[in-house]
Amino acid sequence: MRYICPECGSEIPESSEFCYTCGRKRDNTIRLDESGRFVSPDKNMCASCNSELSPNDLFCQQCGEPISRMQMTMFRPKLVKYGWIGILLAIIPGAMGFVPGFFGIYGLGHFYFRRWARGATFIALSALMYYIRFGGFELSLWSNILLGIASTFFFFLQLMEVTVLAFMPHKTGE
Repeated sequence: MRYICPECGSEIPESSEFCYTCGRKRDNTIRLDESGRFVSPDKNMCASCNSELSPNDLFCQQCGEPISRMQMTMFRPKLVKYGWIGILLAIIPGAMGFVPGFFGIYGLGHFYFRRWARGATFIALSALMYYIRFGGFELSLWSNILLGIASTFFFFLQLMEVTVLAFMPHKTGE
């Protein structure tokens, strides 16, 4: 069983009674099973037939009764503390690639979340695309279009990865 703090999004070890990051008590934490599914300790029984419900059920498997909104409470990820800085580092330097005369720098958001190898990969891609665009090569119209499509692809790819990192609870000890 994994315990996730609803206040800061950090994982709380089973041996601890409090969150190491924000100090919240482990009583009202979000519980996940080994496969990462939300486990509700007191709301997983059908109201009409009292049979056990799985977290993804919309109807009771025994009697067919629809599950109430209260019982369908799902794990809603929360932005980790200062996660918005990583998202801004992914958006602002990367979006400059869409402005004529500037080139997007990708990977800074990864560096903020200490994903060094992935950040270095995106920085190397940025340098390569900068070299192709401004290195004195004579590019055709189609080459410029393909370069623009690749730049857009890498911008959104790194933005999606950084957004996932910003909402992903960090393991303790990282």
